[in-house]
This record gives sequence, C-alpha cells and structure tokens, in this order.
Amino acid sequence: MANLAAKTVSIEFEGKKYALSDDMTIEEFLIDLGLPKDKTVTLKTTKDGFVLV
Repeated sequence: MANLAAKTVSIEFEGKKYALSDDMTIEEFLIDLGLPKDKTVTLKTTKDGFVLV
C-alpha cells in the first residue's frame, strides 16, 4: 500500500499568500489575479524559490 501526499504550491503576491491546487497552472493563477492573458511574465530564481517580474 502506498501513501499519497498532495503537494501544495504557495505564492505570495502583493503581501497576500495564495495556495494553488495541484491542477492549477501559474497562467491560470495570474489570470485569476486580473492580469491579461497576453501579459509577459519573467520568472527569476531566488534563494527561497522564484519571483514573478
């Protein structure tokens, strides 16, 4: 019998923390925040993960 563990990705944006479900993409998250679908976003790596620019 195998143990299954759900992975949660959390993102902090403008001082608020959001938890993304397993099936949500970064693109869907940004659209939910009100950014246009054609907005160019750059990911920069940091010590703790990454920053959206």
